[in-house]
Amino acid sequence: MDPKGRTVEERIASIASRSHGVITRHELLEAGVSPTEIRRRVRRGTLFRVHRAVFRVGHQAPSVLARYMAAVKACGDGSLLAGRAAAHLLGLLKDPPSLPEVFTATERRIRGIVTHRVRRTGIRDGTTWRGIPVTTVQRTLVDLAGVLDEDELAGAVHRADARHHIRPDQVEQVLRRRQTWPGARKLRRVIWGELPVTLSRLERRFLERLRAASLPQPETNHRVDGRYVDCRWPA
Repeated sequence: MDPKGRTVEERIASIASRSHGVITRHELLEAGVSPTEIRRRVRRGTLFRVHRAVFRVGHQAPSVLARYMAAVKACGDGSLLAGRAAAHLLGLLKDPPSLPEVFTATERRIRGIVTHRVRRTGIRDGTTWRGIPVTTVQRTLVDLAGVLDEDELAGAVHRADARHHIRPDQVEQVLRRRQTWPGARKLRRVIWGELPVTLSRLERRFLERLRAASLPQPETNHRVDGRYVDCRWPA
């Protein structure tokens, strides 16, 4: 037992409970768990190796959050969950991607993780959501702009506003640092209202019917008096 009377298992559980059941070898050693004790628990199956020097505590069925946390920890200090994985964590996309995607400060190749070396993952493009280091909502939108079509991107922008109250000028601040970023023009058209935001096939078909009949196009999915309105004609 340590000076506070905690067993090895209690020390491990205390750390892992703050990070979705994921713990690194460095964290174990810092907590006073010896290399021999680590190996013994791996053999017993109370620690499951996920990546090199990254373990899951006590179970083989990881949640999506545990997978994301393990991926970020495996990529080292300063790493951030990014791309579609970040968008899923932040609630901008509904379906999780097949693999976690991570921005790293150094070149990394880790099986089961899509890694991108980024010179400045820095604090202005990083935040923490549900305990996981992740790119900010606005940076995530900028990254999505290069890989989503207009309808998917418009949906992600709408959720960023509805769930995180992200304003167009906040996204624009990131875009100004990435003038030639793929999809930048498309994202600007979405955030400044040049493209209609449609969140369902029914909404898209309704707008098509209006255009076919030469009727005025509405604002779509805008906030009015604290609520989102599917279609609105301000005039």
